[in-house]
Amino acid sequence: MKNSPSNPSILFILLKNNILQFVAGILSLGIVLIIANSIDYTIVQVILKSLGYGFFCYLTTPFMIYWLAYASAGILTIKKLGMTIALTALYSLIIWDAYFFFREAIATLFLKAS
Repeated sequence: MKNSPSNPSILFILLKNNILQFVAGILSLGIVLIIANSIDYTIVQVILKSLGYGFFCYLTTPFMIYWLAYASAGILTIKKLGMTIALTALYSLIIWDAYFFFREAIATLFLKAS
């Protein structure tokens, strides 16, 4: 019980270390999607977008885990609740975008193969 007050500060330090990764993941995904959409070859688009979404998940997932732990560890405030909703919505939107991209890409690749 004596260590519990220091847990939010440890989580806050972890958040500060991963915020740059979160921003870099979002920016890199945006750049890769812009580049991939300017290319006409489907296979190259699929490869670039796959790398972009994979890199996004690799960089942003630790921040989201630490944010959810930080938000649930202390006292709930309107600011924390708003940030949690916004971050989770952004992360979920991109994950769903990746899901629908892969679904369409696999269908396109199977149709071109047959």
